Amino acid sequence: MIVSGGKSLGFAAQALGETTPSLSNGYFYATNGLNLSGITATYGALYKAQPSIATVVDKIAASAARLTVKVWDNTPATGRVVDTASVFAKLVANPCPEMSPFNFYRWTVATYEVYGEAFWLKVRNGEGQVTGLLPMHPARTMVHRDMEGNVEYVFTLGVASAGILHAPETDVVAFLRYNPESLMRGMSRLEPLRTTLLNEDASRRATQSWWKRGARPSVILTHPGELSQGASDRLKASFDARHAGADNMGGTNVLEEGMNAQIIQLNAEEMQYIESRKLNMQEVCMVFDVPPPVVHILDHATFSNITEQMRSMYRDTMSPRLEDIESTIDRSLRSEFYAPGEREVEFDMSEVLRGDYETRVDKALAARQAGLVTGNEGRAIIGESLSEDPEMNKIYANAALVPLGANVAAQVATDGTLIPTPLTPAKSADLKGLTVRSIMGRISRFKANKPAVREQLVREHTDALVKFFTEQQDAVLAKAGQKDASVFDPAAWNGDLATLLLTLSNATSKAIGDGTAADLGGEYNPDDIADWIESDAEESAANINETTAAQIEGADGLDGIKALFAAYMIGRVVQIATSRVASVGGLASQVAARQSDARTKTWVVTSANARPSHEAMSGETVGLNETFSNGGNGPGDPSMGADEVAGCTCTLEFSKEG
Repeated sequence: MIVSGGKSLGFAAQALGETTPSLSNGYFYATNGLNLSGITATYGALYKAQPSIATVVDKIAASAARLTVKVWDNTPATGRVVDTASVFAKLVANPCPEMSPFNFYRWTVATYEVYGEAFWLKVRNGEGQVTGLLPMHPARTMVHRDMEGNVEYVFTLGVASAGILHAPETDVVAFLRYNPESLMRGMSRLEPLRTTLLNEDASRRATQSWWKRGARPSVILTHPGELSQGASDRLKASFDARHAGADNMGGTNVLEEGMNAQIIQLNAEEMQYIESRKLNMQEVCMVFDVPPPVVHILDHATFSNITEQMRSMYRDTMSPRLEDIESTIDRSLRSEFYAPGEREVEFDMSEVLRGDYETRVDKALAARQAGLVTGNEGRAIIGESLSEDPEMNKIYANAALVPLGANVAAQVATDGTLIPTPLTPAKSADLKGLTVRSIMGRISRFKANKPAVREQLVREHTDALVKFFTEQQDAVLAKAGQKDASVFDPAAWNGDLATLLLTLSNATSKAIGDGTAADLGGEYNPDDIADWIESDAEESAANINETTAAQIEGADGLDGIKALFAAYMIGRVVQIATSRVASVGGLASQVAARQSDARTKTWVVTSANARPSHEAMSGETVGLNETFSNGGNGPGDPSMGADEVAGCTCTLEFSKEG
């Protein structure tokens, strides 16, 4: 009750949050349908008639119902644990004696999505304890609220003689979607689709009418004389009986008494509209917030963005819905058993969010080897049972920490400790003449030709890497000939290679960044990415040398090592060169575009043998700070993975418009 100036205003406190006027003793009815062209289609009828709606609703409902609903006990001092023994936990696990748990939760979520609301009726035993839950359909449920704010739910089968159920607020669990006009009823997601549904309904009925008449356009019959209403009706009925309908297709039209038949036909655009207009699945996905690939809309799909959007289904689409359901259960049902904070209901999404089995194994192995988790914690990540071996509960790391300038020697002291020995310095590659200035001097003659600039940058990388791998090969073969146990130490070469890559990257950044900024009328400042270029050069050098070490270890003697480096000179250096120009150049071009106030970027394919995933993206335009449909910021983006970056020659075009 609201009191103002010492007088009751005669309406409930909840009415302050609503726009729908109501009396304190009035009923609140659910909005069960949409007014289409001359008819009212209920939300349930739209679900049955529209494949797009049914597909999206079924996907959301099944995605929620497949999850295990857990009850967490928050009282232990050691942290929360899963409760499976309490009455409340057993009720949540099997809420309805008339339905399986999967069907019950699927009904709840599907009804919530279609109608914007769903209700559970609490079933109590003789002592008043909740022992079960029954689904209560919103289309048959009215909400009555008095001026004190007390709410009563009234369920009816439609006629009073069939029985009416009155349930107080304490006996109902109400799941309500946001409604801008009422706090008592939820609003269906189908409401924002009203215009789309009207078009869909009109086009379907027009098409149905057209086929009902044998796919024959409308006809006007003209008679030279003046006909009475009765004669006109008889003529129409006679003509339709002979020529209307699918069964009369192809018949001969015989006109008498000087009559003439004139066809009235829709134009091509109108016919195409009626034939093609359908409830766009992407519109439904937008309203229901479902990633299109989840319902098999694979336009512009690549492996990387499909994988990410599949995860997004639970992370972004399902999480808010499930949190809404969880909070409602905690408020309206948990309070029957526990005080706030003692128990918490949660849909377990860990299984669907942690990726496929192979990915989990790789992550668990990396965490185990880095000393971040125990063996049993790693087994839990991949979903395996815990081991009883006590060693599996210890943390190990597979690398020893040694002072800088020393490596782990093969000899061991008498006390069992390792004896550090000085590192053998790698032979410095003869690349002193390679500087950013020298590279820019060779590139200057190609300044107006972007493809030529990139080709020259790739050649600069290739030539420098060939010299580096030649020096590396000579050093490795010398040690192998002496049967040195440490044929190749990758760490000893990281410094030289990092310096080499840093010089090449700075030249690439300046050449491509300057060109992009000049096209946009701006000026490029490479300092914005200088730190990234330096760290990337160090990381890339380490990765390249680690790969070399692994391949040398697997090589078969001196001949195998020679064959390995010979292959490097032909293929590997070109792949590394192309990938690094794409990666560093791609970032530099985007930074230069941002500094020059560009607004959009367009993916451009330059190779006749581009990857199919890149070919499909040719011409795709997005905002400068947005990602493309494959999840990357542009060609060479390391976040897309090595398979999408290696050897890529695609580029970007920028615009200040859009």
